[in-house]
Amino acid sequence: MRVCLINPPRIQPRFWGNLGILQPMDIAYVAALLEKEHEVRIIDAANEGWKDFEQIDETKCRQGLRNKDISARIKQMSPDVVGITVSFSGWWRTANEVAATVKKFDKDIITVLSGLHPSARPVECLEQPYTDFVVRGEPEYTTLELIQVLEKESKDFKKIRGIGYKENEKTIITEPRPPIEDLDALPFPARHLLPMETYFAAAKELPPRGEVTKRWTTLTTSRGCPYNCVFCSIHTVMSRKWRARSPQNVIGELEEVVESYRIKQLDIVDENMTLNPKRMESICDLMVQRGLDVEWFAPNGVRADTLDENLLRKMKASGCKKIRVAPESGVQRVVDNIIKKNLDLRSVEKAVILSKKVGIKVGCFFVVGLIGETKEDIEQTIVFAQKLKRLGADSFYFSYATPVYGTELYEQAKQGDFLRDCFSDDALAEAKPLIETNELSADELVKLCARANLVNPTFTYDRIIRAVRDPKKAAKGLLRGIAKKKLLLKYAKQ
Repeated sequence: MRVCLINPPRIQPRFWGNLGILQPMDIAYVAALLEKEHEVRIIDAANEGWKDFEQIDETKCRQGLRNKDISARIKQMSPDVVGITVSFSGWWRTANEVAATVKKFDKDIITVLSGLHPSARPVECLEQPYTDFVVRGEPEYTTLELIQVLEKESKDFKKIRGIGYKENEKTIITEPRPPIEDLDALPFPARHLLPMETYFAAAKELPPRGEVTKRWTTLTTSRGCPYNCVFCSIHTVMSRKWRARSPQNVIGELEEVVESYRIKQLDIVDENMTLNPKRMESICDLMVQRGLDVEWFAPNGVRADTLDENLLRKMKASGCKKIRVAPESGVQRVVDNIIKKNLDLRSVEKAVILSKKVGIKVGCFFVVGLIGETKEDIEQTIVFAQKLKRLGADSFYFSYATPVYGTELYEQAKQGDFLRDCFSDDALAEAKPLIETNELSADELVKLCARANLVNPTFTYDRIIRAVRDPKKAAKGLLRGIAKKKLLLKYAKQ
């Protein structure tokens, strides 16, 4: 069969500007498995159209290829099946628009939705007239099996684990598919079907997306998370069971991307990359032994309590430039009883000290506005962040506790009537408080979060100028930076 896999356009706050691009390796993994039996193409609409912004309303904009461009590509490919990945509920609108565009071109094309949103909201997705199937959980083998059944004359979808579909106006959700145990059995992502040169060109033109400025790619060495943070939805797709690729398999993919794409920078995007420290040490040792000259980063964060000086030194030797740790709060009670993270904050302090000692930069993630958290808790979190800054952390990311579908936080907010009236799928993409409690109003939370982010060192003008070649764009970037700083100071003084 002819299969087209689509990464739909993104929705984001207007004031964010152009933050850069993300390589959709989740789609590339599915494509790699499917192309063994089928003709497969990928449309990375979000990133191929990274310069194309369309205003939705006063607060939101759409980034990516226009629907007419997607329709033209569909016409050119004439697929039998179109798979659309919805990796964030805030982008559900554009995913549904893409499905509608596909059906408008040819109503007989089968549409299949996968990713976080369909996994968490399968019934709601199937209520839309443009969705034929949803894939829940890890998509690779489920999508392959679904397409195999679609090829048959006699189709028995009930036997396929991990899908949802409509039959005689009735929604059917089959039993979940167990997580993939042998990740080494999966083929490497089909990067040859992605617009890799587009990603490399964007890295040169855009202000640095984190630290990425060279030929880069993302890589996943493990899946799943055994922890129970109330705001995290990764388990919806990847399960709560941690599974890891072997060091040899990881190095095999890394050698491939270095040889095929001359990769110089790497984002390792695991949720729990160092959960097994010995395995991570082996990966680092092999990178050094094979002479892989690649800088790498851990943008999604690592568990602070899995790090020691020996591992950090091996990470540094293998090319690690920066990691992020996630205390989430500076109050142990909040971490233990509200977030349910099972993390001793003393381990965060130790990880920051050791990282500075070996020469690895450290960023810190915090979440504010949780149900049960108080203004005083957030004040103490700011103090804790300032302490981490003195110990050596160089960047801090304070974000609102967002009630994403599939999380315990969403259920808490829904059952306790803490969701704001403005809550919606679209609102999830707006970067604003969507929870309001007796302890914290939305206005108070905005001011506290703005003040918390002042912990970050003052932005540097030369970095912006270096990142943007066009002087006019550089000037605009400086003005944006000045405006953002003034806004933060305004809220901090209130």
